[in-house]
Formats: sequence, structure tokens, C-alpha cells
Amino acid sequence: MSQTRTVTAAGTHFLVREEGAGDGTPVLLLHGVPETSRMWRDVQPALAVGRRVLAPDLPGLGGSAYDGPYDVPSLVAQLVALIEGELGAGSSVDVVGHDWGGVLALGLAEARPDLVRRLCVANAPYREVPLLRAAHIPFFALPAIPELLFRLGGPRVVAQMVKLAWRSAAPLDPEVQAEYAAAYGDPQRVAAMLGYYRAAARPKLAALLPGAPEPVPGPQVKVDRTLVLWGALDPVLPIATGQSVVRDLGPRCAMVTVPGAGHFVIEEATDVVLPVLLEFLGDDLQGDDLQGDDLQGDDLPGEAAPEPVTQVQVAPVLAVKTPAAPKEKPVRKPAAGTTPAKQSRAKKVQPKTGPDKGAGPAADA
Repeated sequence: MSQTRTVTAAGTHFLVREEGAGDGTPVLLLHGVPETSRMWRDVQPALAVGRRVLAPDLPGLGGSAYDGPYDVPSLVAQLVALIEGELGAGSSVDVVGHDWGGVLALGLAEARPDLVRRLCVANAPYREVPLLRAAHIPFFALPAIPELLFRLGGPRVVAQMVKLAWRSAAPLDPEVQAEYAAAYGDPQRVAAMLGYYRAAARPKLAALLPGAPEPVPGPQVKVDRTLVLWGALDPVLPIATGQSVVRDLGPRCAMVTVPGAGHFVIEEATDVVLPVLLEFLGDDLQGDDLQGDDLQGDDLPGEAAPEPVTQVQVAPVLAVKTPAAPKEKPVRKPAAGTTPAKQSRAKKVQPKTGPDKGAGPAADA
């Protein structure tokens, strides 16, 4: 069963893409910016075997209508109303969130741990936000200027947002990119999206001022199992940010990094991500599943030794497909007078077909 419908909950009109049926734990998929629930197009059908999978457009974004407020607790309250309205009071869900969807997934797990069985966060910050690295966050918190940018730039703004943080060799489907551009071409949707950033960033920026009180951390997330999924080449939120999320979530959290993928890891590396999600959300997940080499404190320079971060490095995007073995090319003799240095520069680098051994944690936030 696959359908797209509008659901009203707590005054919000959600556009919801729904797949599947069965007795398995339902799954809630929360998209990021500048995407819509369409980002789950290649993931949702496979997850929907034996269970319902709901992928709503976030409040105020895409096909959903919501007028604020846009602080995380208020947005989470809308999602709680959606869950309870669709699944009934007392039901629990597995939640997968990317970017802003990950932020709201964490907020949901904090506010209503009784609703969340398992939690997966993909390229989304938690308590440590690298404002200097993710320059778009304070920029979108400015008054008036971001609206002017979207009004003058039109679809090119969304295209540039995707391009700057996309690292896969395979580009985003032009049809999907056009849908995203249209979704964020509406001034009301742009205002809502900027409301997310302003409500979140302005208190953090104020906390940086001299004399500002120390921020009070929220409650500890208490979920059966948590997973942090990260595109290793994310130029906006580096792996160090993902590691900080893992440390904040505690020892029952694993981290999976995807070499060759950037910020939009779900869409850039679907063939890699999907098996990880299927295993993580499976009812037969055991305590030793999704375990890998521990990262010790000396792997994170400049910081006090944290709790070990359990990390698994999966194959890069290009390693998912099994290409035919390349034909060996004849070795050409160097021309007379060619120096060893010139010969070295003239060599071609053969593409890797196995895991990227050089990819790994980088504390460069």
C-alpha cells in the first residue's frame, strides 16, 4: 500500500507519504532542508515490508501547512500529535531523521522517550553545533537578508545549497531537485524554513556573548538503541560533529560513516545506507550488531578523553556496484629524456573498488 494524503493533527496539515502495513514497529522518516519527504523515495518501500512507514513533510515545509512557532519543542509537539493520531496513544515508533529531521528526532526522543523505540540520526547536530563551519545557520538567522536571497535567486539557491554539500559522483536526480526548488520557492515555505533556523540559532548566538549564562542541557535521550549515520565528506557538519552526537547519546549508540558521501548521505548513498537501516530497525537486532572498532580518546586531538565511540565504516558509494574488472592497458615505455618525476606525474590513478582506507574520523569542526 502506497499513498500520499493530507493529515490534520494539532492544527497542522501534514502531507504524509505512507507505505506498507503489518505488525512490525512503525517507522517515522523525517527529512532535512532543502528537501521534502520525497528524499525517502528509494528507502521507504524497502523499510515498509511488514510495517507502516510514515514520511511527512515537516511542519510548514513542502506540502505541510503550519504557522509556527518554530522552536524545537513546538515542532516536536506537532509530530507527537501526528504519531498519536495515526497510530494511537501508547504506540511507539522507530524514527530516522536527516539534517533538520534529525534535530527533531532527537527532540522527540528527549520529550517523549515512551514513543521512540529506536532512533537513527543522519548528519544532524545535537548539543554541539559548529556555527563557524556551518555558516548558513547564523546567516539564515539574520532578518530580511535571507528572504531577499531566495526572492532574487529563485531555484538557483536550492540548487547551490545541494551542490555545496553534495559529494557523491552521482548527481541528484534533476526532477527531484526541481521539486525541492519548487517547494522552497514559495515565500511562505521559505519563511517557515528560516523560522526553524532563527528559533534555534539566535539563542545559541546569544549564548556566545560575554556574560551570557551557561546553557542548561536538555534531558538525556533514553532510547533502546541509537545509531548515528554520517556522510564522511560532509563539508558542513564534519565527522567530529557526529562523534559529539554519539558521545551525548551514550554507550548504546553506534556510528556508521559512509566514505564518498557528503551531507545528503541518504540520497547520495542509498545503496549503502539502506542495508544499514534494515539491520538497525530489524526486530532481531542483537547487542553485538553494528559494532566496530572503538575510537579512543587520542583519536580526537585537543579534547579530553571521551567515552569510546563505536564506529563502523561501510564501503564507499562506488563500491556498492560491482563493475567489470578493468582491462589491463599495455605498459608504455617512457620517452627518451623523461625524468622519474615526470613519469610519476604522468601516471594515472586507478579507481578504487574497495573501502576507502583513508577515510575516517576527522576532528576539524
